[in-house]
Amino acid sequence: MSSVVTDTPKRGRPESYVWDHFIKESLGSGHYSAKCHYCSSSWSRGKPETLKSHLALYCSQVPLNIKTEYMEILALGNTSTNRKTNSNNSSAEIDINQKEKIDQALIRFFVCCGIPFSVVDHPYFVDFIKSLCLSYNSPKRTALSTTIFNKEISIVLTKIKEELKYEENLTLGNIFLNIKFY
Repeated sequence: MSSVVTDTPKRGRPESYVWDHFIKESLGSGHYSAKCHYCSSSWSRGKPETLKSHLALYCSQVPLNIKTEYMEILALGNTSTNRKTNSNNSSAEIDINQKEKIDQALIRFFVCCGIPFSVVDHPYFVDFIKSLCLSYNSPKRTALSTTIFNKEISIVLTKIKEELKYEENLTLGNIFLNIKFY
């Protein structure tokens, strides 16, 4: 079902290993549609970051070792969008680690306070962020609600896994209470 690739030299980025878990069909211009080998979810245009998130967080039928591998990749991966700063002062540029730390604090703030991701694109919010740190460009709503959010989920799940790694005699599951109110 996947397309046949010719032996001509490829230009651009090397192909991500995540494609090994998907059936891909060429859309032309180096883009592909994707269908998961495990659960048959499909995307009209497969993007490696989306596919990694699917395997790590959303595919219910992926083998545990693959799920764990992609959770670690997401947790350790770089989510910055490589956008240029608008600052005229080049000495005030923000480094990549600081941007990652701010992005992580931002996603925690939005999730824990129940703030809609669309607020990040609001001009007043952008103005507020610029008044705090002129060289920081806040991520767009789509990056915040997908890439950065999925990375934070992976970090949290990895920490939970590490905390439970050496515990014994745990009972985990859903607890249903039959309480009648009269």
